[in-house]
Amino acid sequence: MTGPLLRVEALSRVYGTGSARTVALRGATLEVRAGELVVVRGPSGSGKTTLLTLAAGLDDPDEGAVWVDGAKITGATETEGARLRREVVGFVDQEFALVPFLTAAENIELPLRASRLAARERRARTREMVDAVGLSDHSAQRPEEMSGGQQQRVAVARALVHRPRVLLADEPTAQLDSATASSVISLLAEHVRRHGTAALVASHDTSVAERADRVIEIHDGRLRG
Repeated sequence: MTGPLLRVEALSRVYGTGSARTVALRGATLEVRAGELVVVRGPSGSGKTTLLTLAAGLDDPDEGAVWVDGAKITGATETEGARLRREVVGFVDQEFALVPFLTAAENIELPLRASRLAARERRARTREMVDAVGLSDHSAQRPEEMSGGQQQRVAVARALVHRPRVLLADEPTAQLDSATASSVISLLAEHVRRHGTAALVASHDTSVAERADRVIEIHDGRLRG
């Protein structure tokens, strides 16, 4: 059996000091293997977003470390961290983090711009993802011209377009109606199976948990299960 594509070891993160001190994560340890969809669920403020942010190397823990596809992303140089996020990790931000002056299609294509793919292949992959998230009629619109749900679908497509080895998604269906959410969940699950991706998804959505290989609870920064 191959090793995990995502390995989180004894992560702890504290914000603030004194009376404002908040322990967001307490000794979190988990592994996600190729082709596995793991859902983390828990109440707001339980540490889900902190876990994903640290796993993506977007913040540094006070203790512990994260490896993605065998490379240590925790404490990596800015250049190496950027490379891992560009080539290995797909990240769906809860706030979407779309580039406002780019169209939906251009936002989705963005991760491919730094790749060695030919322009024709980049366009083909982008069209494939635009169609997969049901935005064919909105591909030329900019974020301010789209609804929150449409922006969320752009964020999901952008995270998948470069076929990442590790997918991290923070509430990827939160802004979607039930029918659209179901299609996005199916897209995520199919991507994991088809490409052997290791996916860690934070979600309150029970329908997402139903598609998971494992469900882990988080409360007060502690993982359970």
